[in-house]
Amino acid sequence: MDILTEREKDILEAVIQQFVLTGDPVGSRTLSKKRNTDLSPATIRNVMADLEEKGCLNHPHTSAGRVPTTKGYRIYVDSLMNMVDLSIEEMEIINENIGQFSGNVDLILEKTITVLARISNQLGLILMPNFEDGILERLDIIPVSSDKIIVVLNIHSGLAKTILLEVSYDMSLKMLDSIVQILNERLAGLKIREIKATLHDRIKDLVNTDSGIIRLFVDSADKLFDVTRYQDIKYTGTSRILANREFSDVHKFSALIELFEQKNIIIHIMEKRSKTPGINITIGAENEEESIQECSIITAPYKLGETDGLLGVIGPMRMAYKKIIPVVDYTAKLITRMLE
Repeated sequence: MDILTEREKDILEAVIQQFVLTGDPVGSRTLSKKRNTDLSPATIRNVMADLEEKGCLNHPHTSAGRVPTTKGYRIYVDSLMNMVDLSIEEMEIINENIGQFSGNVDLILEKTITVLARISNQLGLILMPNFEDGILERLDIIPVSSDKIIVVLNIHSGLAKTILLEVSYDMSLKMLDSIVQILNERLAGLKIREIKATLHDRIKDLVNTDSGIIRLFVDSADKLFDVTRYQDIKYTGTSRILANREFSDVHKFSALIELFEQKNIIIHIMEKRSKTPGINITIGAENEEESIQECSIITAPYKLGETDGLLGVIGPMRMAYKKIIPVVDYTAKLITRMLE
């Protein structure tokens, strides 16, 4: 990466701040008037030309001004930006809106994305936790009729999954209680992914016992321990992000709309980011999906018990990074504390 001089850093920061504020290409005369500097417009123009040559600025054909590139934003975010502390009012908005649902996981997560969208004025989104990393707290089997039972998986992170199974034999409650006790002794305390991978070995000595329910349990393992449907993405604020002038172009607008209709693509984007700890920021062309290369994504992980999720914001590259990054970070830490 090209090393910038102090003067180039100062001008790059000024261009980005002005462009984020107005969305208009920034000219040297504008910077000369806006900045408290003794640099002449001609000097600023020369520095901007150098920044363009280094790939930090771009020069739209229709304008004498310049706009930041992905590389320019990256340098700004990594080394030039001074983060802004959240105001007391912003923290109160987040705390009050999310805190009122303490104890209700679904409502906490739903409200979180609404608050993110509102404060950032962009798209707020949240990747639900991967419950394969959840720990089985207890398994229960409840008879509901002569030929049906309900299996209840109580996962330590607060999720209870129920599965209806058909049986072709009668069994006493005493036998059922005995089976539940044995299964809990062998499976409780393990991660769901561990149970899926080793279930047969853990209960193979029971398969040929008089109770056909053990055989049913083994045969139905894929269904019983399939928690992939809980790996979902929720988002809100589509109208906020599309209102940005960057998406007035019909092709960019259409590409983004199509992306929002393809949840599996967004899940894939977010899942790849979940492997990175801490705040993760990708800008413009750094995003692999072409339809989102006009955008920046800011995410942070949160925890629900032993399981991990991800929340964040999608907006145009021209976003207020120094304000939005602290919002995402604070919100992730807040809901982690609440969900503990």
